[in-house]
Amino acid sequence: MVGWRPVHDALSDDYDVIAFDLPGFGHSPPLPPGVAPTAVALADAVERELDRLGVAQFHVAGYSLGARVALELATRGRTHSVIAIAPDGLGTPLERVHQAAALMTGRTLARLLAPIATQLTATAAGRSLFFMPRSHPWQLPAEDARQLLLNFAEAPGYLETVQAAMFDVPTRLERITCPVLFMQGTAEPLVSMHSLRFLAFVPHAQLQWLPGLSHVPISDDPQLVASQMVAFLKTAAKQRGTRSRAVGTRSTPHQAAGRPGRRPRSPGRAVSG
Repeated sequence: MVGWRPVHDALSDDYDVIAFDLPGFGHSPPLPPGVAPTAVALADAVERELDRLGVAQFHVAGYSLGARVALELATRGRTHSVIAIAPDGLGTPLERVHQAAALMTGRTLARLLAPIATQLTATAAGRSLFFMPRSHPWQLPAEDARQLLLNFAEAPGYLETVQAAMFDVPTRLERITCPVLFMQGTAEPLVSMHSLRFLAFVPHAQLQWLPGLSHVPISDDPQLVASQMVAFLKTAAKQRGTRSRAVGTRSTPHQAAGRPGRRPRSPGRAVSG
């Protein structure tokens, strides 16, 4: 998944990282006809893939819609921790209309620019023209920028997902019992108030502000974001270990093992979407 590439290596030092394209985006086919791409339906698809891979419990991270899906997964009791970067889902009706309009405008622009994607993304100026929701779009590698633009233009599930998000409201947030970190850029143009609203519904969650960063801080300042993510994951692992010792349980073989042929890593898998 191209969007997570800037922080992938930093996370992979300590965790087995599984990066997903949500259904209808990137290389993932859309949901079956008649299934609306709500956060619940998208989380169901992610959960099925994790079951297929034999992953029972995991850390999960996501940004934008992916963050909303990560929170839905956390209501199901399988997550060690959640990192939700610029989540959507708690917008007012007016904010939802504004967000949908901005997303559809971006889609239209991406389709217009797709025929010249290679030439456009080859320069810092060209990357800055299209990737305006980012604070530092010129930092994107040219090939990553080209692929992101084309994915944006060609995603078969884009329209249906934007439509579903207009009316999709998160529920059962009180069921989340694992540690939760919200990360929000102070220059966020689309969902600036959502993280603060989620804090009122998600028990024991914390919010980390990212000064000067926009909707996709992963690429704007990957070093800062990765360091904050790793620090949170390590703290969450310590908290889980303390609770496990207190009730006399032990880690399962899956939690304790790394990938075959590689050195053991920190307990659990890190899943991003």
